Amino acid sequence: MTEPPTEASAPTAETSSAAAGTPPLPVETPATAPAVAVSSGPPLPPVASTPRLIGTSFDLLARSSDEMRRASFYIGVVLLGTVGPFALASWALELIAVDKTTVQLQTILAGEAGILLGFLGMIAVAGLLVAAVESRAMAASILGGRSVGRPVAVREAVARSRMSFWRVTVGSLIVAIAVGAAQFAIGAAFEVMIGRQTDVSIVSRTLAAALAGAPFAYLLGGIVLGDVDPFEATRRSFRVFRARKIAAAVVAVFETAATALIVVALLAGLDLVVRIFGALGLGLDSGPAGLILITVAILAGVFALGTLIYTVYAIAIAPQIVMFVGLTRATFGLDHVRPGGDRDPTGPIPGQRRFRWLTIGMVLAFASGVAGLAGFVAAVTG
Repeated sequence: MTEPPTEASAPTAETSSAAAGTPPLPVETPATAPAVAVSSGPPLPPVASTPRLIGTSFDLLARSSDEMRRASFYIGVVLLGTVGPFALASWALELIAVDKTTVQLQTILAGEAGILLGFLGMIAVAGLLVAAVESRAMAASILGGRSVGRPVAVREAVARSRMSFWRVTVGSLIVAIAVGAAQFAIGAAFEVMIGRQTDVSIVSRTLAAALAGAPFAYLLGGIVLGDVDPFEATRRSFRVFRARKIAAAVVAVFETAATALIVVALLAGLDLVVRIFGALGLGLDSGPAGLILITVAILAGVFALGTLIYTVYAIAIAPQIVMFVGLTRATFGLDHVRPGGDRDPTGPIPGQRRFRWLTIGMVLAFASGVAGLAGFVAAVTG
């Protein structure tokens, strides 16, 4: 693969880096990158200093709020079509369980109903994985475009996410393996020294993110914005890491902490819903109107979960995008989906399939979920 151009060919990066007191980095240019001038848009902001990194990230999020909101609705629809049927099947099972003994329920789930429930569970897991990968890739596209003054529409962000879906998936696995191994080693060391404690688990997770995750902190940006494969993105992430080691550690720790908020927010949300249902007197014996209201609330909750997942991931990766774009000025990957690009989703391109908000695979998953839900209800009520 062609090496990136020298520092002399990137005066904007050199000027900004020098102003921030950081050795300049060469602009990362993939061999297949289109010949687009990086400085053709509005002037690029200076590289954020490490103490101001989080504040700059939230400022970028605020400037991207309109696109972020629409993108979160898209992820909400994805989860509604994939996780929704499993959530409704679980709710139906709760209703059936009122009039059944434990033995009867075990008998029901041992047959066709159990198979269908497992099938719906697999669709739900697949939907969650797609939502996680697409949320990160879409957020990287939107934030990257906004950071260089050339905003990316949600449709373009979706198109870019689909182009880089499998590369982002592989890159996420690389980071997960590195951080997971470091967390296991650090956790085991702490356990030997002071015994098993919950607080130690939190500390080990943070240290693992800072030590093992920091060199991989810019892998997502390299894939989505730099337009390279996961392994080349890893190599370049190490180069950017060496330019600002403390900033990379902050990026890695912030992403780990923000991602953990998904679980915390989900548990808090479920507790709030249970309390509200209890205050309103809604339950399994609420009558037809109450049961319909609960069903609608479950679907609304699934949709809200999708918007939450996107929002948290966008917050989590914002510092990464701020530093990656600030240090490398690389947003070549977005040129594929901009108007006139080879994957422009706004108009038909000869030899390319028309852009769809929902791919054929998604439509099939949605239809399979609805059919599986209908079959499950018939099986448990028959």
